[in-house]
Amino acid sequence: MKPVSFFRDPFRKGQHIIVMTETYKWKDATCQELEPANTNFRTHAKKIFDASLDEEPWFGIEQEYTLVGTKTKFTTWPLGWPHDGYPGP
Repeated sequence: MKPVSFFRDPFRKGQHIIVMTETYKWKDATCQELEPANTNFRTHAKKIFDASLDEEPWFGIEQEYTLVGTKTKFTTWPLGWPHDGYPGP
């Protein structure tokens, strides 16, 4: 993972930050060169955006997040997970 930008965390506030990253994998077993992971579409889109900096894109890149909330001694549940006291999914 490579950080590309960061923002103040609107949930925890204070000095907490949220870091946006791109994902990469090693190109081969020598571990000398990285290449974008097959789910890292931001790298390809950035090349297009950078080619026309004077234009304003009318679309965005979808990004998904999981807010982690409830924590027990066994696991941490995503915020809003409807477990109703049941300890498993």
